[in-house]
Amino acid sequence: MSGLAKFFDTIKKSIFDFSSYREIGQKSFWSAYKYQLLFLSVFVIIKCFQISGIYLVNRPHIQPSVNQFLASAQNFYPGNLKIKIENGQLSTNQKEPYIFDAYQKLNHHLLVIDTKGSIENYPNYNTYILATKNALVYPSQVKNNVQQTSVFYFQNMTQNVTLDKNVYLALLEKVKPYALRAINFVDSIFLALLFLYLVLAPLFWSSSIMTGLFVLIFLVWLVNLIFRKGFGYWSLYKMGMYAVTLPVIINEIFKLFSVSIPGSYSLLFLLFMMVVIFS
Repeated sequence: MSGLAKFFDTIKKSIFDFSSYREIGQKSFWSAYKYQLLFLSVFVIIKCFQISGIYLVNRPHIQPSVNQFLASAQNFYPGNLKIKIENGQLSTNQKEPYIFDAYQKLNHHLLVIDTKGSIENYPNYNTYILATKNALVYPSQVKNNVQQTSVFYFQNMTQNVTLDKNVYLALLEKVKPYALRAINFVDSIFLALLFLYLVLAPLFWSSSIMTGLFVLIFLVWLVNLIFRKGFGYWSLYKMGMYAVTLPVIINEIFKLFSVSIPGSYSLLFLLFMMVVIFS
């Protein structure tokens, strides 16, 4: 029997042949671990095909979306706004506070420039970014449902900066060649992430299952002691590494049809193990 045929035969026995579990209890831990890892890898490979299918459906829209963004970015920077940062201080050629909104649908302004303002008054400006004469305030993270901010002081800049429409368009022209090849970049990132998922997902999934088995097998072991079935804890644990086969399959089918039954996996596993130890 070939290795692949033997593997699928083991899956079949893990579901239907309860008498084989006594033999499984005598096998090494690594034998059980290798089976579980290979079994979970089958589902991960199937999920990789699903993810790839979704990506391929959406792939034709990526480059046009980038191109559309580039076209709209031409008018992103206001034509009459000139910003200077000299000797650690910001100045503009416009009346302040100057409000800069990229999208009208935002609940807050994107940027407010007020060189007479203070960073302490940041919450009063209803903006994501506040630029004062000496510093830039922006949101950093949410901790305990409280928005925290970070401050960048212009005095930390090593050189003076002048930004206007012409400078902005020149920067945009430098970015364009890379943006026009965005699909190649996205393809590379997707393939790299897919490979990482293929390698790491079975390991993390197996670790999660094995951690949960410590508690579930303890319950099985207690029943085993009460009814004097003669199984040791570690023998039951190795048996459990095979017994997860059917609960995992059923649980994945539930996910496929968006069926959620709390505790179904644990309940199915415990019922299956009861059948195993009493067979």
